[in-house]
Amino acid sequence: MCGRFSFFARRADIAAAFPFLLLASDFDSSVPARYNIAPTQRTPIVRGDLHLTFARWGFGLPHTFNARAESAADRPLYRRSYFERPALVPASGWFEWEPTPSGKRPFYITAVDRAPILFAALWDIRDASPCFSILTRSSRFELRSIHHREPVVIEGGDALRWLDARLSAEERASMLAPRTEHALHFASREVTRSVNDIGNDGPDILATPTSAEAARDIALFPL
Repeated sequence: MCGRFSFFARRADIAAAFPFLLLASDFDSSVPARYNIAPTQRTPIVRGDLHLTFARWGFGLPHTFNARAESAADRPLYRRSYFERPALVPASGWFEWEPTPSGKRPFYITAVDRAPILFAALWDIRDASPCFSILTRSSRFELRSIHHREPVVIEGGDALRWLDARLSAEERASMLAPRTEHALHFASREVTRSVNDIGNDGPDILATPTSAEAARDIALFPL
């Protein structure tokens, strides 16, 4: 998984997808729609109390916005959080980039029905404020051709179990294993390269690429 995702779902959609979450009545006015969330920025996470709390993306060091599910339990930076501080990160979708000779082509990935999703994450306190890292694993099925890593998406029925700090190491690891054929699948589509600039944060970044952008790649792969 690359370092960018969106979260623009509104209260009614989130409540329908995850009725166990305790959402404030003023959620829609207090949590702005975000289309291009980047590391070090703040976004809501869910901890054991089931409320949404703003936290900074990343553990305060370079390249700590994502943690490998296969090794997080053994890394000193993540070990305590892995066993004691599980979290969920609500999202509408995320971005991956496919390399091409003309530059990286961004793809936007969502649940097939475009419902909100929950990333498995770990949280901690750094500089007196909460922060988090999203867990990733090897990509499978429809995502493998785009990127070799994908975020661990926890389905609604497993969310409370993931947040249980009493979960054994074996049980937690089993929830992070690569997807099976019966797990949630995803849809991807190419979007405009304006997402590459973190200063762009509106629904227009999810638009289909312009003909000029598409032509750059087509010209490099003649028949």
